[in-house]
Amino acid sequence: MKIKKYLNIFLIILFVFIVQTIYFEHKFSIHKQQMTDLQISLNENIYNFNNSMQLLEEDILASTRKSFVNSHNIPNSIYFCGEKINLHDPFIRESVEREFYSLLNKQGQIQLYLKRIGRYSNLIEKHLKEKELPLDLKYLSVHESALLPTIRSRSRAVGLWQFMASTAHLYGLKVNKFVDERRDPEKATPAAIRYLKDLHERFGSWSLALAAYNGGPSRVRKSIQRQNTNDFFALTLPEETERYYFKIIATKIILSNPNKYGFRMSKNDYYYPHPTQKIKFTIFESRKYLDEIADVCNLNLATLKALNPSIKSDYLPAGKYIINTYTEQVMAFQKNYNDYCKSLGMIAKINNDDPNGSMID
Repeated sequence: MKIKKYLNIFLIILFVFIVQTIYFEHKFSIHKQQMTDLQISLNENIYNFNNSMQLLEEDILASTRKSFVNSHNIPNSIYFCGEKINLHDPFIRESVEREFYSLLNKQGQIQLYLKRIGRYSNLIEKHLKEKELPLDLKYLSVHESALLPTIRSRSRAVGLWQFMASTAHLYGLKVNKFVDERRDPEKATPAAIRYLKDLHERFGSWSLALAAYNGGPSRVRKSIQRQNTNDFFALTLPEETERYYFKIIATKIILSNPNKYGFRMSKNDYYYPHPTQKIKFTIFESRKYLDEIADVCNLNLATLKALNPSIKSDYLPAGKYIINTYTEQVMAFQKNYNDYCKSLGMIAKINNDDPNGSMID
């Protein structure tokens, strides 16, 4: 009798426990679903908030850019390479303004143009003066390459002056699988300036010379003959070539007077070339890898490539080369080069054969 009584009590307790368990599981499931729904709702609110903030930031940025661009105008009088631009012609004025406002909207790019021009302006202006050409032509290089010596276009033009390989060969630049002198500012710049001088002598105006630089002399010559005019502004040319001249003018307008357009630069803001010295480096082996050459020059590989952008491959075959190194590394180079020659059982010849000390052999 007692066993039956205890069994009934146990069964009642078990029943109550099972009911409570089912109840709490049900309540937990409900709370869990509510928490899930709350989390989903919270995530949606966060997503919407982030989107709203992003849109607000974009609106503010767009408004700032619009305000920045709208606050500036082109000068009332513009000269390019000594030629006055006829801004009274509505077509010409609109063409200049189109490129001016388009470029002005790229504030970060302009800032980089200004910084990099400190690295190359002396080199470019020196060669322009030697050939008695207008200094305005330096802005062609800015537009062509953003002053990046190793840049390559979709049409396979290369370097600061965006030479095609065929034109580079005509003007004495070496282009092969190991070396591409289009990427060497010191060699490409005088070649480009000779080319510009030849184009100007051929076509008689800088507007046509620049059109030929962009579109090719043959295309411009045929357009002049077919349309019976040598007035650039009266010619119909491919859109890229027509806009090219005005893009360079826009580049000059802004970069020649950056303060006027909101770009305030101090001397410390510009990128300047580091003092370098040229060394004659003879490779006696069948090939020598660049990291080995860097060791001899007492430089790391990245620095060697930066100072010698014309070197394309990972190694150079036997031959004589002129390599740039930091001026303060020359003494270390002399010792390392001597050791390199001795390791090959050769007598190293190292002397300074330049009166200004600019070439080490």
